[in-house]
Amino acid sequence: MERITAALDDRGHALIVLSGGSTPRDTYRLLARAIREKGIAVERLMWLFGDERWVAPNAAQSNEAMARESLLGPIGAPPATVVSWQAGSGDPVKCARRYAERVRGMITESNPDLVFLGLGADGHTASLFPGGTAHVTTESAMPVGPDIPGVATAVFSESAKGWRLTLCPGALNTGRTVAFLVAGEEKAAALRRARSGDAATPAAWIKGKTTLYLVTRNALGPEAVNFGREIRHA
Repeated sequence: MERITAALDDRGHALIVLSGGSTPRDTYRLLARAIREKGIAVERLMWLFGDERWVAPNAAQSNEAMARESLLGPIGAPPATVVSWQAGSGDPVKCARRYAERVRGMITESNPDLVFLGLGADGHTASLFPGGTAHVTTESAMPVGPDIPGVATAVFSESAKGWRLTLCPGALNTGRTVAFLVAGEEKAAALRRARSGDAATPAAWIKGKTTLYLVTRNALGPEAVNFGREIRHA
């Protein structure tokens, strides 16, 4: 929360990039409570999504739907402050290009103050899946890697069972603070690879000006005895 309040004090607004999946849900609920308790003017907060599944924004599997239920709805975020991928219909490649056009100026003019990311057991973060194919345009495709050009791309991945939409590594790396939320013992090996800078692990490609790992003890494996400090949800 201090990252957001610091941005508001410094610049009068804050830009936050949200992750999806189930891991961030409790964090988002705590963040919503803190925003309400501090009486923060919600029109000063702008919300983007780091990635999205190829489903409608109101679908049960949608990252946006989860964020609206746990965070954006409870704080009463004005519609103009939430930038949706508008996924699930049409061409995913064109959808990613439209999103890039909408958020490029926000990201380049005011680097995101806080970027939430998750971590998969295979080392993926956002929808940067190892072995996937990035389609920045309908005419070109390239393997998912740290040098995907542009702001956003569509990714096709067999492990993800089809299409995903994601911000590119270059855009995610503009974050002033990048916070990885990691839970589950199946993530321990991927977490070690990400922290060691393993080039084959997509999560290792993302480093903000400050990078935090907010990790449950079961995701640490043998490192649990000497990794940072324990943080408990209230």
